Amino acid sequence: MDIRYSEKAEKQIKKICKGDKKSAAMIITAIETFAIDNYKQKDSDIKILKGKYGNFKRLRAGNYRIIFEDDGKIMLIYEIKHRQEAYHD
Repeated sequence: MDIRYSEKAEKQIKKICKGDKKSAAMIITAIETFAIDNYKQKDSDIKILKGKYGNFKRLRAGNYRIIFEDDGKIMLIYEIKHRQEAYHD
């Protein structure tokens, strides 16, 4: 599966990397693992979201939430946020 990041997600991961390289590595590993295994990974905590995030999914990576959409071939990463801020906009 091909992984693509929105501009917003790229900025967020760079900001996280500046402050906490360990968490940034964990996030990238979680994304790549999901993209490679595509639902086969039982350790992946995936949920389908409701409300304003309608058709998106959420991947949990430690204290961070990755909001994304996938069609089986392309994984589009929209946002990467700390769990306290992930659903408040």
